Amino acid sequence: MSSSDPLLGSFGSSDCSPQGPGRSVFPLGMVFPGDRGVPEGLTNNYLRAFAPRLGLAWAPQWSQGWLARLTGGPGKSSVRLGWGMFYDSNEELIIGENFTAQPPFGGSTSINDIFFNTPFLGQDGSITPNPYGGFLDPKPGSPVDFAVFRPITLYGNFPPTLRNQYSDHYHVTIQRELSRDTLWQFGYVGSQGHRLLASLDQNFGTPQTCLDLNQIPGLSCGPFGADNAYSIPAGAIPAGVTVHLPYGSVPAVTGSNASPITLVGLRKYSSPLCEPTTGMGCPPDGVPVFGSIFGEMPVANSSYNSIQTLVKQRLSHGLQFLVSYTWSQSLDNASSFENTVNPIDPRKSRSPSLFGAPNRLVVSEDWRIPGWHISNWTQHLANGWALSSILTLQSGFPIRLTSSSDQELMSSLDFETPGEPNQIAPFRRLDPQKSGGYFFDPSSFAVAPLGQIGNAPRTICCGPGTANVDLGVHKLIAVRENTKLEFRTEIFNLFNHTQFFNPDGNITDGASFGQVSRAQDPRLIQLAVRLIF
Repeated sequence: MSSSDPLLGSFGSSDCSPQGPGRSVFPLGMVFPGDRGVPEGLTNNYLRAFAPRLGLAWAPQWSQGWLARLTGGPGKSSVRLGWGMFYDSNEELIIGENFTAQPPFGGSTSINDIFFNTPFLGQDGSITPNPYGGFLDPKPGSPVDFAVFRPITLYGNFPPTLRNQYSDHYHVTIQRELSRDTLWQFGYVGSQGHRLLASLDQNFGTPQTCLDLNQIPGLSCGPFGADNAYSIPAGAIPAGVTVHLPYGSVPAVTGSNASPITLVGLRKYSSPLCEPTTGMGCPPDGVPVFGSIFGEMPVANSSYNSIQTLVKQRLSHGLQFLVSYTWSQSLDNASSFENTVNPIDPRKSRSPSLFGAPNRLVVSEDWRIPGWHISNWTQHLANGWALSSILTLQSGFPIRLTSSSDQELMSSLDFETPGEPNQIAPFRRLDPQKSGGYFFDPSSFAVAPLGQIGNAPRTICCGPGTANVDLGVHKLIAVRENTKLEFRTEIFNLFNHTQFFNPDGNITDGASFGQVSRAQDPRLIQLAVRLIF
């Protein structure tokens, strides 16, 4: 403990080791490379990433009967099957982002309403002192005063062996030649993702303790209160009321309590050496040792199943086109490592993937308009034209439903909170242009009861879809034998159709919950000239 630490007078010693007078602020459980049993890379290498692949292709050779008519005869059809396991390295970005602010090399603090040029000066004139004294670069083995980092919020930690993410991919595809230049394809495509990274708080607040404290006269506990200190005087717990303790050797106390109870934080590891029923080992200044302990943990999984078909024509008689359609379902616990899963049971976060569109139809074509047999100068105007277009019809993406008011009493906020609203009625879509900007009826949802994660799914299908046409008009003019000039007119969103982004799915946002506030680009026209030589 440093000589300037105000706790030095309380402890009468600078020794804050697990056996020292200042042990109440020791970060028990926090380890570093070089500690006993901790590898230099913090996690052991995973050496069992076996990735087999299997493929099979078969061309039916039937030349007679209904099977020959179905397959088109020898060389006209093929059946392809494939399966494989594919591994992904754990993203270096996650490691770099989440470990940079780890004590004693950095710290995390919450400061609101400040100026960018004076980050510790509030807009109301208040000053938040920098508790870290500038940049930190302690030498290995040097003493560190971890008390100044309290409550220590960790944004990165590893399991003893961080196993790689992996997925199984498989497909069955049938191809059939319809004509010399036209192909039809139909297939099933699927995948299963395993050990996917998601944001998980391993030290969330204990909701039951907070609810219990509200039953004691004179005490109050609410959202974002998991890092506060609570003192329960002797005899304050009413008869028959039980207070569940988040740590210590005594799991619960039923009133009336014979002795006072001290709680410094309401998380499982808030104050690791604190005994609430005796007050021994509890930080005397009421600041817990640990806050949230986040980790991008391999606790998520995913599944994708789809039917895919297409018709493709190669360039023939000046025309080529592609028509493709996909009907799919994608489910997961987290669609990226930034998604926070239910910290009690990550399986409850399983819902439609944020990037999954159940239906998608795309039609693209390129038509080189036949030329006129003209011998005078008008041939330069009449010939050399081409049209291209892309039609896209797609279902909307799932809507992320969340609540950031900490109704769940977990005081957990990484990239997002684990809270959800309650769904009290079926999901009902609305027309934003006729409902004041609302895409769904917000009255189908309600704020969850205090101390609970709502029953609404993490995502719900689906937001506004896409109906779009892009058109290109091209004119080619021969300047010389090997030199051509191309004029291009490209029109995006040809019909200027309003296409909304997903609505606000955070019930804490009040009146904007369920509303759309942004739309994709309107009609855009792009002109270009290209010289080909």
